[in-house]
Amino acid sequence: MKKQNLAACFSVITIVFTIIGCKIESTPKTDYEEKLYVSAVKFEAESSPDDTDRYSVKITMSTETDGAVIYYSIDGTEPTAESTKYKEPLYFNKDTQLKAFAIKEGLKNSPISLATLSISSKTITKKVYICAKCKKEYNTAQEAADCCAEKTDTSIPSDVTELKAHPKDSAVILTWKDASDNDIFGYIVNWEVLDASRNLSALEKDSFIIANKKESCIITGLTNGKEYTFTVKTMDTSGNISKGATKNAAPKSIPAGKVMEIELEVPNAKSNTTVTVTVNISTRAEKIEKVVYKKDGSENAAKLLSDAEAKEANQNSSNNKEWNFVLKATDESANGTYTVAVLDSDGREKTSQITIENFDFTPPEKIKNVTTNYSSESNVITLNWDTPIDSDFNHVKISYTTNDGSTDSERSEPINENTDSRTFTGIDKTKNYYTYYIKSVDSVGNESLEIKYKVRVNKTKSHVPEYFVKIPAVSINGTESMKPSSEVFLTNRAMEIASFYMSDHPVTRAEYKEVIGRDPSTASAYDANGNILTGNATANNPVNYINWYDAIVYCNMLSLQEGLSPCYKINESTNPDNWGNVPGSKNDIWNSVSCDWNANGYRLPSEAEWEWAARGGESYIYAGSNNINEVAWYGVNTNYTGTREVKVKKANGYKLYNMSGNVKEWCLDWYGRISDKSDITGPLSGNVRCLRGGSWRNSTGTGVNVTGREYKYPHNRSGEYGFRVVLNAN
Repeated sequence: MKKQNLAACFSVITIVFTIIGCKIESTPKTDYEEKLYVSAVKFEAESSPDDTDRYSVKITMSTETDGAVIYYSIDGTEPTAESTKYKEPLYFNKDTQLKAFAIKEGLKNSPISLATLSISSKTITKKVYICAKCKKEYNTAQEAADCCAEKTDTSIPSDVTELKAHPKDSAVILTWKDASDNDIFGYIVNWEVLDASRNLSALEKDSFIIANKKESCIITGLTNGKEYTFTVKTMDTSGNISKGATKNAAPKSIPAGKVMEIELEVPNAKSNTTVTVTVNISTRAEKIEKVVYKKDGSENAAKLLSDAEAKEANQNSSNNKEWNFVLKATDESANGTYTVAVLDSDGREKTSQITIENFDFTPPEKIKNVTTNYSSESNVITLNWDTPIDSDFNHVKISYTTNDGSTDSERSEPINENTDSRTFTGIDKTKNYYTYYIKSVDSVGNESLEIKYKVRVNKTKSHVPEYFVKIPAVSINGTESMKPSSEVFLTNRAMEIASFYMSDHPVTRAEYKEVIGRDPSTASAYDANGNILTGNATANNPVNYINWYDAIVYCNMLSLQEGLSPCYKINESTNPDNWGNVPGSKNDIWNSVSCDWNANGYRLPSEAEWEWAARGGESYIYAGSNNINEVAWYGVNTNYTGTREVKVKKANGYKLYNMSGNVKEWCLDWYGRISDKSDITGPLSGNVRCLRGGSWRNSTGTGVNVTGREYKYPHNRSGEYGFRVVLNAN
């Protein structure tokens, strides 16, 4: 090689092959006759000598490959290097099948030789050769060796395309598009001076190898003014080399005078789609050869210009010195620092950087404190709300459906409202209710999570969901003999349990997500057959990893969305939007929550309500049966793996499912020792709240029976904790 030249490339294979420039011949075809394989084992049979007449036949094995080792088997199995090594002749007195092969370091193992020995004829009656890979039998060793042998690829790969040479001061940048073959190893780049007076042999060419998918390199140490021929040849993984693509170019010195200047500009506006960066270039050169950009790219112009990962900018059709590039994004990771490198026709190069902060994918806050009013006289519904405080809030998007008592209509086309109220006219009073779906939208178009509110227009129709079961009222005077015995229904403890509606299943993951906007569950979900569920398939499994505070937020949010009066109040507000974040630790403000028992919204059942419903008017140990496996998912039949789909096991007498097992269910009450003087809602204060019913993790039936009680701090969460909700029947 010419020592005065420096071949440089970034992300290049660093080994310089001194043989490059010479033609690389393809590997000859693999052939058994050329001894790439060890010769196959041969068997010879002869009668045994007199002193070994207890045996009938002597077998000798051999191979023509010097130094090879033979392994054999006589039990019908395929021989391996762990089989018996052949050392001396073998003697047999019964018919036997022998298999053997030979090995030697540096060569491929021989095919397997198979021989069938006949004692009666004292000869080998069958001799075949077996392909060690596919086990096919052949009459010759050559056929067995060739059967699954890998054939050498001798096809010539295709050349690179769009080869370009960009002159610089004492250097040239080459760029190209990779060859289309799928077995490319790399690219051989060589160059030579176009000089008729020199007889430049191939070995005097300068060369190096570029890794696949780099698509560029820079060659430095060249002489300005001399024209070079640059050739890029494709090399595949079998060593085949293409003819090569060529391009001529002459490096040139940079004229003295004004240096290059680069000005980068972006609009001030935020975007969640694209941002256009304008590149204005000032240089005395006639034209711009190349402009590339890359996020967090090198500030070394030569390095960035030859970086295959750098993208090319777009030239303004009417001005070669005005360029631009468009950044597209799906999230804010597209923000950051971008480096732009420019090369002009005089060989000048320079970089400039710009920081992009335009991409905004943060949604605005939801609207809060939604109130609704329906006027049956004027047939209008008015919605009022508090708009978000986001500085870029733009408008509210509202659509709605109607319900005729059984099905919802298709959604209306959304309308935009940029104030804090909207009145809808022409309300059809024959409908059961209208459901409004509301999102807040910012100036970029990002949308908040959707919230929905139901407005009932036909008061004669029930607001109770069809999957709720009516639990009958009961008067308990304390003289009843409860079976099984109870810590809630005590002797002399009199109480009145009013009729109420209870969901026939614990709140599911889909139901929780529809109201709250997310699914916090951590326990794995399974179907009834123990098959694990993922994605949308988990919709009908109980929501879990719920604390007591989460449960009351759900109750009030669902009540508000359905136009009902919420039961729970914190700091004089029934709207959870005003309560702040749900606590994950003890919180005195949240513990001071009050419950309006007369409200028509959703709430948690009291312990007494829960146990009365779980018993189902029956005297079973578990909710619906004395056979735990009929009604309960617990540790033994779940193998302690996770929740199961709701409403699969048998229901109890009130048609309630999963009151035993699956998830433990939060109740309204503080936990404490109950006496015959205790109110129906249990202790008036405490530190821990009640959980009932047991879960998929309980190891025995004790925790999942109708009388079992547990307690946890209201801020505690677990994959075992869920809940179900009730409505007053009055």
